[in-house]
Amino acid sequence: MLHIFALTPNVTISRDRLQKEIWEDEGVIVGRSPDMFISKLRKKLDPDPTVKIAVIRGKGYKLEISNQDNLRPTIGLENCR
Repeated sequence: MLHIFALTPNVTISRDRLQKEIWEDEGVIVGRSPDMFISKLRKKLDPDPTVKIAVIRGKGYKLEISNQDNLRPTIGLENCR
């Protein structure tokens, strides 16, 4: 899921797209699965003040990356497995 967000930072990704790209081959999709994964990602990204996953109500989710020069990212993709 983080890979999908990282490919399109600051762009809203629909919940349906996440479900199709991640769970398409699984058959039955558990309705709240994306929410559970988003929650876990948020906890792992929390130490980095320049990165957050935002809910765009009625549209989906967005990986928001602020471009603040005085703040350096403190977490990388290797920590989000």
